Amino acid sequence: MTDAVNSLNFGGTYATSQKSDPSEISMDDFLKILSASMSNPTVSAGGGESGGNAGTDYIGQFVQFTTLQQIKEIGDGLNQSVRMSQQQQAFEMLGREVSVRDGEEIVTGKVEKVRFVDGYATIVVGGNEYYMSGIQEIGEKI
Repeated sequence: MTDAVNSLNFGGTYATSQKSDPSEISMDDFLKILSASMSNPTVSAGGGESGGNAGTDYIGQFVQFTTLQQIKEIGDGLNQSVRMSQQQQAFEMLGREVSVRDGEEIVTGKVEKVRFVDGYATIVVGGNEYYMSGIQEIGEKI
């Protein structure tokens, strides 16, 4: 895997991954904000009006942040797995006769090619490109 996994070990060092979206907050950004708010507790606690223990609030926020980040990474991994599975299925359809929905019509023909659009597989039947979701029926290899 090329992406580094954000982690925090008991020694206090951490590795950060690159942000793909500038609006996302990285582990490094979060730890900087956490460090700044811990070093100035009167600002983060609203002048002492906070009802809870600020130390446990920081730990809770950190746990929530890392959990959210791990869930996002799991989702990204699942998305990649789905694409790979779909690509493999598309390759197995080469040379088979298929029926594909094209608007209100059903087009039948041999799968001539497999193409990829943004990582998702499409098939070419009769010179036209169709998404795999449009397949209605798959027959034998011709």
